[in-house]
Amino acid sequence: MHDQHYTDSTLDSYLAGLRKVVVWLGRRRITTLALLTQKDLQAAHDHFLPSQRKAGSVIGAFKRFLSERRLVSQGNWPLPSPVEVEVERFGAYLRETRGAAEKTIACRGGQLRAFLRYLRFNGKPVALRQLELRRVEAFMRESARTNNRSSMQQVVAAVRAYLKERHAQGVLSRPLHLQIDTPRVYRGERLPRALPWARIQALIQSIDRSEPIGRRDFTLLYLAAAYGLRSGELVRLTLDNIDWRNRALRVRQAKTRQSLQLPLTDEAANVLIGYLRKARPESCRRELFLRSRAPLIPLAPASVNAALERRIRRSGLNLPRFSPHVLRHSFATWLMHQGVGIKAIGDALGHRGIASTSVYLGLNVDELRQVALPVPAAPAGGPAKPLCSRKGLPRIRPARLPHRFPARFQSRFATSLRRFVELKQGLGRIYRTEVAVLRHWDVFLHRHYSRAAKIRPEMFARWTKTLGSLTSTGSRNCQRVVRNFLLFHARDHSGTFIPDRLTFPKPAPVLSPRLVSEAEMSRVLAMAGQLPPAAENPLHAETVRIGFVLLFCCGLRRGELLRLRLGDIQEEQSVLHIRLSKFHKSRLVPLSVSVTLELREYLQKRGQKKLPMAPEAFLMWGRQRSPEAYSATRLGVLWRQVSVSAGVLNARGHPPRLHDLRHSCAVSVLQRWYAQGADVQAKLPHLAAYLGHVNAVSTHHYLKLTPELGQAASLRFHQRFASLLTEGGIA
Repeated sequence: MHDQHYTDSTLDSYLAGLRKVVVWLGRRRITTLALLTQKDLQAAHDHFLPSQRKAGSVIGAFKRFLSERRLVSQGNWPLPSPVEVEVERFGAYLRETRGAAEKTIACRGGQLRAFLRYLRFNGKPVALRQLELRRVEAFMRESARTNNRSSMQQVVAAVRAYLKERHAQGVLSRPLHLQIDTPRVYRGERLPRALPWARIQALIQSIDRSEPIGRRDFTLLYLAAAYGLRSGELVRLTLDNIDWRNRALRVRQAKTRQSLQLPLTDEAANVLIGYLRKARPESCRRELFLRSRAPLIPLAPASVNAALERRIRRSGLNLPRFSPHVLRHSFATWLMHQGVGIKAIGDALGHRGIASTSVYLGLNVDELRQVALPVPAAPAGGPAKPLCSRKGLPRIRPARLPHRFPARFQSRFATSLRRFVELKQGLGRIYRTEVAVLRHWDVFLHRHYSRAAKIRPEMFARWTKTLGSLTSTGSRNCQRVVRNFLLFHARDHSGTFIPDRLTFPKPAPVLSPRLVSEAEMSRVLAMAGQLPPAAENPLHAETVRIGFVLLFCCGLRRGELLRLRLGDIQEEQSVLHIRLSKFHKSRLVPLSVSVTLELREYLQKRGQKKLPMAPEAFLMWGRQRSPEAYSATRLGVLWRQVSVSAGVLNARGHPPRLHDLRHSCAVSVLQRWYAQGADVQAKLPHLAAYLGHVNAVSTHHYLKLTPELGQAASLRFHQRFASLLTEGGIA
């Protein structure tokens, strides 16, 4: 049952656990092997595992030992429950009809098992024919309590696939699978976690290779770091995957179901030879990595994580706990720091497209810092005129519903409205703006149609007239939210009016940004320095100035600035950590030298004034009880005030929008690259990563052709291709 790698303490621990199991079996009058069955061992395993994991693991080894020697019978197992029969049937459907992988079948089976148990399928399997959508929605809300959005996406996929199959077979009369909403999960929401390459090397070199298990762990982690292999790819490597003659390592990728051929370097070959000669147990199995203890079976993917945790603990290095996938991220980031192109990195990692590799651009701080703009130089002679009063500012048409609404729905449709919101929020939607629209709709119904039992066309038409203060785009979005609710409400209430989307107002044309030049921004910052101290913040002028600096030089969104906390400022690397921004995305925003100095000076003044300096304190801090505390509206008013004072206006005499600073940042970066003679097309992915976009396609929205950009592009075209267009220029 054991080999030479068991220590005396380990053996004593296993024997102590085995004694507990024997005592427990004796209480059930099982005193000899002739009376013992696999069913009894499974019962013992289920008994000990929740409270005594060591005893539970001993039972697993004991079961394998007895089974291999056929010393225990299978016993009379009870018939499988209706839930297990249904899960097995659905698994066969996925395998034979859909061609799903075994891992997918196991995952879907676990989620379906939870769904069927929630429906009490064991007690009444025929109840599936009377299944209602409300019951499915209740299960989704219950599952959302213990699952995040990514996990909920898998739960919804499993339930949808099952209900679709049952409807196709005629068990369900209604296509319930078409009425189940799914959570939104956006690509690249989280930054890949990576460690400096020097720390990864130090960890691997700290592994003691004097014992076989140490050399095996060294080889595992070396391949994970040097080739960026996943845990599943590591444990599936076989002796046949090593092509010694052609110096290649062939990897079968389970995720993409493709084969990847990597060069076998001299260092990697020496590591593998040392492991095969000194550490790998003698076995007829072809898998490369085997357990060091009996039975000599291949390692599981979880074993790689266990080996990494063990080596981090024994290394003596000040390292946080991390998963083996961090080694893959660190490898990709190290290659990027070495100047390797994105396409080559993607090929080394086995990515299907360049979009999968582009996520690592967000970790390349040195490259991203080249995007950051410096603080505009102060204008000569200081501000031209004093700060104007806010009373003379041009009025801006409100873009939101102006009223405050009750905390709870009050109309006759309150139950349906509450169910709709709970379902959406249970699936991971924030739904803050949508709830405000629905409360406006609910107040309207409560005031004017308190006794109405159905939604009629005139009710919706009359409500739309209350949206006259909004723009056509805002009105269209409000009507879309209510229409989505009515579609939900109509599932259980036939005859509900569903408005036609073709009758909604057309969206207003996208406003062209009023780009702010560096010279204009310098005047705006000078005006911001004249703001008087406010009741909510004695550093009012300095706080507003640093906020505008970050908006212009870093291209931050207004909400990102207002949510920025002092703990998100990494002063050592001069980096801002933007967390959970638009589409739940996070990113790193390196600062230029001048912005770093200005931010550091502001923080020093803040400390001298005894203002909050805790990591959870907001950078744009203001006393919460003061009506003057910083908010989106307050910041917009301050921007308009300093812009009008500095004379930064558009053709209609209005100041630019605050969001125009983000456009101005992108265009200024582009102009600087043209002036430097850089390859602009190759650098666009870096600009996209800096602004928090998935790819450069979204960034093109911010790149407006200015006269300066047009002149720079024309000059570059002339320098490179003019000779081909002149007489005799074509060979």
